[in-house]
Amino acid sequence: MAIEKATIKCEAVFSNNSEHRLLLSKIWDKNLPQANVITISPSADYNVSTDLTTNLITNNLNVLGFGGFTLTNLISKIGIDPKKVKNTNDLWTEETDKCILESAQKADSIIVAWGRFTETRKIFSDREKEVLTILEQFKSKTFEITDGNGREFLHPLTPIIRNNWILKIRHF
Repeated sequence: MAIEKATIKCEAVFSNNSEHRLLLSKIWDKNLPQANVITISPSADYNVSTDLTTNLITNNLNVLGFGGFTLTNLISKIGIDPKKVKNTNDLWTEETDKCILESAQKADSIIVAWGRFTETRKIFSDREKEVLTILEQFKSKTFEITDGNGREFLHPLTPIIRNNWILKIRHF
C-alpha cells in the first residue's frame, strides 16, 4: 500500500475593517515556482471552503508544476457582484494595489486572469489600466491564459480551458 500526503497552507489577508480581501495564498510546495494570479473579485469563500475559480486555479497550477499561488483581484471588496456595479467607489483601496505589487514582486510568474471582463463592463477599464501599469515592470514574467487555438486572455471559468491552461506571455 502506498500513501501520499499533502498539506496546503492557506492564508487570507483582509483590510482592517474586514470589508476587503486583499490576498489569498495557497502553498503546497514552497520549493516549486509560485504564481500570482489576478482575477476580478474575491468570493466570500477562502481557506478551507473555496469557490470554483479558486479550485480551478489550484488544479491548473498544480498540473503546470507550480507549488502555490497568491490570488489578488482587480476589486478587493467582498460580496460585490461586479456585473451589477454602477459606481466603483470603495471597491479597492491603496492596500489592494500594495498587495498586487508585493505579490507580483515575490512571484515567479504573474497570471492576468480577469479575462475580457473590462470589455463588457467599461466602468472597470480604468481599473484594468491601473493594474496593468503596476505590472508593467514585470512584463517578462506576466502571462495570460489561452486555449492554444487563438482565444486569449481568458478567465479560469471559461469552459474550454477550465482543466487545461496554456500560458502565454501577456503583451502590454
